[in-house]
Amino acid sequence: MLSIKISQIANSAKLSPGAKSIIIAGLFFSAINALVKLYSHIPAIEIVFFRSLVSLGMSYVALRSAKVKIINEHFSLLVMRGLAGAAGLILLFTSIQAMPLATAVTVFYLAPVFTVFIAIVLNKESPSPKQWPFLLGGFLGAAMMKGFDPNANIFGFTCAIIGAFFAGLAYNIIRLLKGKAHHQLIIFFFPLVTIPICLPLLVPVWITPGWSDLLGLIAIGVLTQIAQVFMTKAYMMESASKISHFNYLTAAWALLTGMIFFNEVLTWPSIAGMAVIIFCVVMTTRLGEKTKPKT
Repeated sequence: MLSIKISQIANSAKLSPGAKSIIIAGLFFSAINALVKLYSHIPAIEIVFFRSLVSLGMSYVALRSAKVKIINEHFSLLVMRGLAGAAGLILLFTSIQAMPLATAVTVFYLAPVFTVFIAIVLNKESPSPKQWPFLLGGFLGAAMMKGFDPNANIFGFTCAIIGAFFAGLAYNIIRLLKGKAHHQLIIFFFPLVTIPICLPLLVPVWITPGWSDLLGLIAIGVLTQIAQVFMTKAYMMESASKISHFNYLTAAWALLTGMIFFNEVLTWPSIAGMAVIIFCVVMTTRLGEKTKPKT
């Protein structure tokens, strides 16, 4: 059923290369989330560290192969992208540890809204006024799917909100780097900055992984690299107002993954939320095609 609806999105919305890339990235991010849940006995910061370590190695090999210089005149902007991405990722994982997963993920789905808001200021890219109801509607659909825990603590909630902001900032910095840096260089700086941030947080909670755990952590790193390639290319090809809302589809991927691999049951609010997300994605995409970003 879901695959039929997704194909309908592709056919009706005539997806651009950027939209296709971000949808593929969402699929890989969903697989990563499933593995993170599977290895929940390992501290979140340790998972972030290992995925960054693997991604750093793969990015370095890709840079050497493409003969791209690591240091260039946009070094400070690349570092800012790394800092924003690291902050968003660590805060997301912290919120997941501090409160129920469903609540943390729901709050983090504000990222597409932050992305569009920040794009107005940073990249001078404004969405059509007609897009706003559907941009916000995508978040409401995610809330319907994931639910909200009234007992969520303020610390975890605040971490998720701030993390969503930094994620939106990172996406916009990627957009700023269009035509200024190779996409593999942008990806490289994410783990390069994240690893030293993780180290002091990692020491007190370190758990030595077994061989099976190590394989899982490596898989998370490899999938992260693939997802980052598609996501980075997406934001370099398209304005935030045209593609950021596709991140809401990750809620649908996550719901399907939970149902298949973790025996999670679909509820009527979940089904309704999925329908709202799909509808809002289609409408925002159609309206976005009629809107040219300001230059």
